[in-house]
Amino acid sequence: MKFFRALLLLFPGIISGQNLLTLDQAIETALKQNLGIELARMDQQIAEMQVYRSNAGFGPQLDLNANLGSTLNRVQQNYLDGRVVDRFGRSIAPNISLGLSLPIYDGGRMQATFDKLREFSEVSSVQTQLAMQDLIVNVCQAYYEVMRLKARVSFLNTVIKYYEDRLAITEERWNVGKGSKIDFLQSKTDLNAQLSERSASLNDFENAKVILNGLLQRDLATDFTVQEEAAFNEDYDLALLIQAASEKNRDLLLLQKQFKVSVLSEKEIEAQRKPQVGLTSTLGYFYTNTNANFILSNQNASLNAGLNARWNIYDGKHLQNQVKIARLNSRAFEKQEDHLLANIKTDLSAAFNQYISDKDMLDFEEENRVLAEENLSISLEKFRLGGSTILELNEAQRSYDTALNRLVNAQHNIRISELRLLELSGGLVR
Repeated sequence: MKFFRALLLLFPGIISGQNLLTLDQAIETALKQNLGIELARMDQQIAEMQVYRSNAGFGPQLDLNANLGSTLNRVQQNYLDGRVVDRFGRSIAPNISLGLSLPIYDGGRMQATFDKLREFSEVSSVQTQLAMQDLIVNVCQAYYEVMRLKARVSFLNTVIKYYEDRLAITEERWNVGKGSKIDFLQSKTDLNAQLSERSASLNDFENAKVILNGLLQRDLATDFTVQEEAAFNEDYDLALLIQAASEKNRDLLLLQKQFKVSVLSEKEIEAQRKPQVGLTSTLGYFYTNTNANFILSNQNASLNAGLNARWNIYDGKHLQNQVKIARLNSRAFEKQEDHLLANIKTDLSAAFNQYISDKDMLDFEEENRVLAEENLSISLEKFRLGGSTILELNEAQRSYDTALNRLVNAQHNIRISELRLLELSGGLVR
């Protein structure tokens, strides 16, 4: 592993031989492999399967009832005229009936229940989207962290080359007696510090890849490389983002669906205060066969139909209180929705300002990197020619280190800022 890392440091181009994992591929893999998403989709499928009219009480109900009864008895009879009857008797009485019940009017309860089942299905769908959104955010953050650490290792490789040049110059001067050993030792110390920082960054880089592999539910040792850059949109408009958030923010959508469910529950309870009318009908067949009676067999077929009605007049104000509770619950959801929307607008405005600031900062840091690199090149050449001191060169190197580090962080920050905008505005899940 150390030898492989050394090859990467000496020949950065070798990384291109690894499997390139794009951000889109990472997200797609995570959504396919993540067990939490799979469970959420199964819950959504179950909720969708619950949406059918008979589950809400619509339609007729037809029941078939059958019964077979049998009786064995012993008959002993003594008459005044001296006759004696002593025998065993048996009777068989099978019967079958077909019952039909059909609700005609229930105050709208069935329709409210059916609509609530559909809303429950929508709630499950939004919950699945929320789980997907959370996973996408985690994958993007992990991917961006790998990108940041890869860029950090890359800029440390660039910085180390300048420190190696400085060490070579101070060593040559010291060997020919034109320079101080202190300058050589300081150059060596500074180079070792950079090498140590690179080693730590390489370890962080490998650990970041392990974390990303874990999110993708694949072998943690899977090696890959990431994109050098991730493009971002520079044309965001705050008003459009707020409009999108009011329509697509998944937390807000979930609360809106829960509010609708609460309103429908209120309608269900209200319906119980209204009359309920239904149709009932029964088709029956009855047959008996016996050897211990004057009638050996008897069969009877019947058909009856009727209406039944029910109207709750008084129940100790139970339904009245339940309606009040349901209304309060609906109002609570409505207030929560207003509160959440206000918070989303606040968070989105702050995230937008942060994004604009990070974008401006990125422009500054890109310019600073160019200036610092030019300054370092000039300072190194002057030092090589003896026109400057090691302190001046050291300051130029530190400025270049800082500029590169700030640039890498600025690139990372703009990605995170954009991710936050997309999350709040509901743009991560389609």
